[in-house]
Amino acid sequence: MLFEGKRATGVRYQLGSETKEVFADQEVLLSAGSFASPQILMRSGIGAASELTPLGIPLVHERQGVGKNLQDHIDIIEVYKTRSDTDTVGISIPGITRMAVGLWQWLRHRKGLLTSNYAEGIGFIASDPTLTAPDLELIFLAGIEDDHNRKLHWGHGYSSHVSVLRPKSRGTVKLVSADPCAAPLIDPQFLSHPEDVALLVKGWHIQHQLLQSAPFDAFRGASLFPVDPQDPEAVLADIRNRADTQYHAVGTCKMGSESDPLAVVDAQLCIHGIQGLRVVDASIMPTLVAGNTNAPTIMIAEKAVDMIVAHRRGQ
Repeated sequence: MLFEGKRATGVRYQLGSETKEVFADQEVLLSAGSFASPQILMRSGIGAASELTPLGIPLVHERQGVGKNLQDHIDIIEVYKTRSDTDTVGISIPGITRMAVGLWQWLRHRKGLLTSNYAEGIGFIASDPTLTAPDLELIFLAGIEDDHNRKLHWGHGYSSHVSVLRPKSRGTVKLVSADPCAAPLIDPQFLSHPEDVALLVKGWHIQHQLLQSAPFDAFRGASLFPVDPQDPEAVLADIRNRADTQYHAVGTCKMGSESDPLAVVDAQLCIHGIQGLRVVDASIMPTLVAGNTNAPTIMIAEKAVDMIVAHRRGQ
């Protein structure tokens, strides 16, 4: 990012071996996501002096909250093999044949197996009947999912996620060097808040009880991750060993009042204390929404467009 005093004027970027610069007539819009947006801001000199100065990055503007307040949905998945090779999507001779037929059906008629998103069932539930809103989300998949499908398994099965909707754990995004090509240091600090741990344990038991219910008896085979539900230490160990992200990172350029030490942008998405610079992505969410972040992020972008147009018309 390029600045004249406290005003953003453009962007410097690398194209192959060349360094190029582009300049803005009105303002610069930063929309790189909850990891890269704070990284770019800090690399450009907006952040905490205590973190930037040791890396040799000249401070343009002190804003302690850049890269703080990271939130994400943490969840645990349970997976079962099925008794049949035809009930779900999977890797087998019948499964590959069905997939080939499904590809033909989709290409010719836009229907068939490949029209499924595979995450076919979603439910929002309350861990306690006294709650007025859900605090857990269940996601059912018509196939085996292990480590976000980085680990593949022969055969067929089904999977279910349970996620903590309003996590209280907070993480950080930090720079490791002044090199703009160096990946940031991302620490989500999952399960650092004890209430998140307790709630995910509750969710584990609710999900396990659901998957052990009678409607699954005709389909349920062996569990990929067998755990004794009567052993609290085993359940907790399973969660700590396998719980993972739902890719819903938000909060690292938090929206809030200028007096809030963690706030980075105001209600117009403009950086506090900087002119001509807005952040337009999920990083501006003060807290994580109790659901998927795709639609809210689209809403943020659409609202930003309205505010930018209104600002231009008011000039």
